[in-house]
Amino acid sequence: MEENITFLLDEGVGEEYLDLYQLQSELNDIEIDSMKKCSGIQDDDIFLEMKNYELNFTVKQLMLICEYYTIKDIKTNKLKKQDIIEQIILFESDPENIEIVTKRKELWDYMDELKNDKMMKKFVIWG
Repeated sequence: MEENITFLLDEGVGEEYLDLYQLQSELNDIEIDSMKKCSGIQDDDIFLEMKNYELNFTVKQLMLICEYYTIKDIKTNKLKKQDIIEQIILFESDPENIEIVTKRKELWDYMDELKNDKMMKKFVIWG
């Protein structure tokens, strides 16, 4: 079976030149659109995390998290639970803090495992 392929190459000499400013503007628009999409997902995650802290943590436990992160002025300002949660979320949503946040969550999971173990729970004193 014989196939024929033909194509036409038109270089368009002299028609349009590459406008770097227009290209940069289009690239910026694409970046802004993708950031909006990402921030929508992030907003949902933040809402879920706030609800998690609100429903599953006491003020004392939230204060321990603040202390671990060394968030200043939490004890001196006598904040409400919701305000403490907002401070924690603000800290955790900063990309520069990803390592300490991951480490804290990992350690908290270990503590939960120890507290839920029949034998180990008598050795764990935790708030």
